[in-house]
Amino acid sequence: MDRENRMLEARLLQAQGHTQLEIAELLGVCERTVRNYMKQMPRARKRPKRPSKLDPFKRVILDQLEKNPSYNGELIFERITGMGYAGKKTVMKEFVAKARRRIEATAVQRFETEPGLQAQVDWKEFGKQVVDGKETKLYAFVMVLGYSRKPFVCFTTSMDQATLLACHVLAFVYFGGVPREILYDNMRTAFQPDQEGNWRPTKRLAALAVHYDFVPKRCRVRRPETKGKVERTIGYLDRNFWPRMDGEPLSLSLLNERVQEWLEAICDKRLDDLGESRADRFGREAHSLKPLPAGRFDVRHVVPVVVSRESTIRYETNRYSVPPEHIGATALLYVHPLSRLAELVVGERSVRSFPLARPGSRSSVSFDEDRAALAKRWNDDRTRLAIARVPRKRRPRTLVEVAVRSPSSYEAFAEAVEARA
Repeated sequence: MDRENRMLEARLLQAQGHTQLEIAELLGVCERTVRNYMKQMPRARKRPKRPSKLDPFKRVILDQLEKNPSYNGELIFERITGMGYAGKKTVMKEFVAKARRRIEATAVQRFETEPGLQAQVDWKEFGKQVVDGKETKLYAFVMVLGYSRKPFVCFTTSMDQATLLACHVLAFVYFGGVPREILYDNMRTAFQPDQEGNWRPTKRLAALAVHYDFVPKRCRVRRPETKGKVERTIGYLDRNFWPRMDGEPLSLSLLNERVQEWLEAICDKRLDDLGESRADRFGREAHSLKPLPAGRFDVRHVVPVVVSRESTIRYETNRYSVPPEHIGATALLYVHPLSRLAELVVGERSVRSFPLARPGSRSSVSFDEDRAALAKRWNDDRTRLAIARVPRKRRPRTLVEVAVRSPSSYEAFAEAVEARA
């Protein structure tokens, strides 16, 4: 008799009223063994696990979740159903939920990236602030090199895609080179899901990456520790730099001037966890960055505009004069998101570049050369109209003499014709 059976028999004998000594004698064991039996419950025998209809598809699901833990469950169900899965959706959902928790609970290994390998990018939001005399939302673009921790910061009033790309260009110029890969969080201006639920770089970010020869990568959702270097820099920016601007009238130019001074100051400070400064480490990393290309990437966004009869175009509630020879033409306005410098192009001809007025100011900007050309056109038009209104000289009428005859003469003429016939 095995141990579990003896334990069960001892329980039955106890239930029948036998003492531990009597049970020991009946089972042929000592009394102490019986006492141990009474303290322990026999283990339930495990039933063999029934195979699940989902078993053949679990590897497919796990492979997809390891690539993208946030992959949509409906898309997973559609995919495995197409592969032959005939089970319930709830079974699949339970397995996906457990797998996601296990993947997301996996500890992230903190490691040092080699020089020039990686940079991390994120935004810091400062909420509504009065900037350049107008209440607007204020943001800071932050890029940090992975090895040296050298940061770049640029204050903006927008987080749109054109601004994101323009900040990249400024950061590359600031560092004097380009890292081999850049890590982003879940920002829609950088990555968009395709029809299968896989996240891909946007077309504009992909074009920027090709131009500067880097690889854009997206960190896992709800895993901020994977880009902890930029997160810590943002926290330090909020705690150490932002309070220095308290009480000062804010402007984008002032903020970016001051933050550059602050960046240079903190780069010389020794980092406790590394035992050296950012500047020391950047001295080694700078040589590993990829060189800048010959030309800068054009980050401007393009807006089609129509030249009105008043020889003006309209953009952001403001009007700008245009040379009058382009009245009625459809033109393209190339706008830089940071400098707010615009270039007007008609056909293949660049008409002019000019700074834009403040959005919402309802300004009317007129250029001297346009006013002179428009005044000349008006004078020419008035002259042509005056000439058109001069009455033409009428030619004298030529009088034709007509002989007047009686009806009887025509009758005599007709009779003479008949007689000849």
